[in-house]
Amino acid sequence: MHSQIRISLLFSLLMLLFNNVTLQAQTRPEALPPLDSLSLGEMQSLYGSLFATTILLDSMIQMDASTADSLRMMAQDNYNLAKKDSTVVRSSVDSLGKEAKMAKERFSQLNNQQKKAAKLHKWMESVPVSDSLALKKNLAKAWKQTRQLYDERYPPAPEPIAQPAESAADTSVQVSSAVTPEVQKVADKQAQPMVKQTLKYNPANDVMLHPPVPPCLVASTVRDEFSGEITRDMVRSEWFRYTNPALKNYLQGKTHVICDAALSSKGADYFLQLTFTIQDPNARKAFGRLDQNSIAMLKFLDGTSFTLQNAVPDDGVYNPETEIMTYRATYPLNAEVMKKIRRTETDRIRIAWSKGYDDYEIQQVDLLQRQAACLSGK
Repeated sequence: MHSQIRISLLFSLLMLLFNNVTLQAQTRPEALPPLDSLSLGEMQSLYGSLFATTILLDSMIQMDASTADSLRMMAQDNYNLAKKDSTVVRSSVDSLGKEAKMAKERFSQLNNQQKKAAKLHKWMESVPVSDSLALKKNLAKAWKQTRQLYDERYPPAPEPIAQPAESAADTSVQVSSAVTPEVQKVADKQAQPMVKQTLKYNPANDVMLHPPVPPCLVASTVRDEFSGEITRDMVRSEWFRYTNPALKNYLQGKTHVICDAALSSKGADYFLQLTFTIQDPNARKAFGRLDQNSIAMLKFLDGTSFTLQNAVPDDGVYNPETEIMTYRATYPLNAEVMKKIRRTETDRIRIAWSKGYDDYEIQQVDLLQRQAACLSGK
């Protein structure tokens, strides 16, 4: 009973340590001192610090893996669309293929790291920290595996290569007696130290005040052989992400809802394509489906709002491996809405699901504005 109480107290201490020293846990674990010289309390303190680092790494890797999975699916979708589009040049298709491959490799790498972190986390929980002999035996192993996982997550910077010091005779300009005065002047000028010029600050060149405009990324352009009508689809980009505060502890750093947006045009008609990726195995129970003619209310930064209607119903597609539900919606945009999109940034959107509605704050407020300019060739 006494040992069980001590174990419970220790893990309570570890949770407190994790909540209060998150920044400290992000530092690389230092080398262990000689364990024979440490008391049980000191070894428990070291083990607690390692365990807190492991918990933090596990949470951060899970969050990165979730983001990488969304980027992987987006890159693969763009590549698949490009392959089907006869108007896309081969070099662009190959470039999108390389991007999809790199995104897949990145997700695979993070997925492997996530498995290692979860395995290490589970093993460290099982170590009997109240037993000094068992703790001493496993402390070195825990440090080694935590350090390896940390170095894999944050590769250490390579040490600079020391350059041999040059002698004064090597750095000085050697001039023989046969050198002419003109050559001597040039040599003396080159030997003088260079003076750094300080440029005056110009707000017009400040990229923080005037960020560069991202390039137009068109996923596909298709011309109808009979009508001559052209269909263009912009590349999907993240529009906003949202995590319900009540689910933050449950999701352990993962994002609950990520929405990608893309404008498309077919002749004179415009559409807003939304893709929702929801990290929730019970998403269908919580959200339901996106019915045909379901409402989306789009609000702009100037306070005006427009009501859109979904044209294509969607029950959602669930991936049991990633526990992600994906929904897609298509909202036709009339001329008045497109005029507003071209001139004003978006602010919020309300999505009506079959189980209710949710309001989302948009982070990429100028995304649709930029895509509309690309579609119109401006």
